[in-house]
Amino acid sequence: MGKNESKMNVMWDLCSGLGGASEAFLMAGWKVIRIEIEEGLAWVPNTRTLDLLKWREWVDDLIIEHGVPSFIWASPPCLEFSNAYSAPKAIWNRENPGEPYEPDMSLLHAIEDVLARVRPRHYIIENVAGASPHFTPHLGPHFQKVKSFLLWGRCPVLNVPSDWTHSKMDNDPHSSDPWRANKRAYVPLELSQAVVEAITHQTTLEEWC
Repeated sequence: MGKNESKMNVMWDLCSGLGGASEAFLMAGWKVIRIEIEEGLAWVPNTRTLDLLKWREWVDDLIIEHGVPSFIWASPPCLEFSNAYSAPKAIWNRENPGEPYEPDMSLLHAIEDVLARVRPRHYIIENVAGASPHFTPHLGPHFQKVKSFLLWGRCPVLNVPSDWTHSKMDNDPHSSDPWRANKRAYVPLELSQAVVEAITHQTTLEEWC
């Protein structure tokens, strides 16, 4: 298999955490590669413990091994961007009124670099509403908001049932849980399924045209 070929649909899940964003892709038969820096999450199936900031060290090897991904999902940690009272952004704004808040954008820039290198057919970068003023200058406006999830990228609009309800509090465990942030950020199966369906539907239409 050549560097730019793959025998099946390949999906990369960047900053994958517990793997919710890619779960429906696994169920649909895609080859899923989950990229997560936290070694404590290496038990999640299909997870590679790799540093996204060091993507140049592994991206080409991953393409050679598994093929070029046709879809990439990326969920950089939202702590830097959250508007929650105890998050860094809110603390800064209270302690430094009128001073601009400058979050760490290194992961977003790394994601942009990976997308430029890999050039997937579709991609989504997901984060919270508080990320909008920081992401939009780099990515343009988000193309869709699904409950608490803001989505940037190149992807068909998702068809999510209007009566579907979700809150990050649904998965909120006790504050002593070491994986609390990952559980709160878990992308629900309904959203993952909507992405698979949108991508598959567009691909099918293009094949018939």
